[in-house]
Amino acid sequence: MRPYRLIGSIVSLLVFAGLLGCGGKTTTMCKITAFSVSPASATVSHTAAPPANAQHFDAFQTAAPAGCAFALGNLTTATWTVSDTVNVSIGATSSDSAFGTATCKNATAGAVTVTATVPVGDGTNLSNTASLTCN
Repeated sequence: MRPYRLIGSIVSLLVFAGLLGCGGKTTTMCKITAFSVSPASATVSHTAAPPANAQHFDAFQTAAPAGCAFALGNLTTATWTVSDTVNVSIGATSSDSAFGTATCKNATAGAVTVTATVPVGDGTNLSNTASLTCN
């Protein structure tokens, strides 16, 4: 009779361990999956007196994996760049007092691309863009 009790106990233990999800359980990595840059486009006069010769841009997280929450606020981890550094400058990092603010130094031939790059939390980066024209 004892061997049956032992086998029954082992089977019960295995079923219990299986119900607990022992091994093979996956967890969702909460990270930024999408963000927007606002405004999407802007036009500024380079001849205007400061601060009217500048445009501030913000990056806002818009998506994360299911089950993950995210703060509704400007992403201060963004790094900002512009495609025309001769005619436009931008506060690149959150330690810069002009963080996210592009200043028109001269007129541009067309729209300049303003890029925000954000670390998503898994060692990779995500980028999004806006455009700025300096008249």
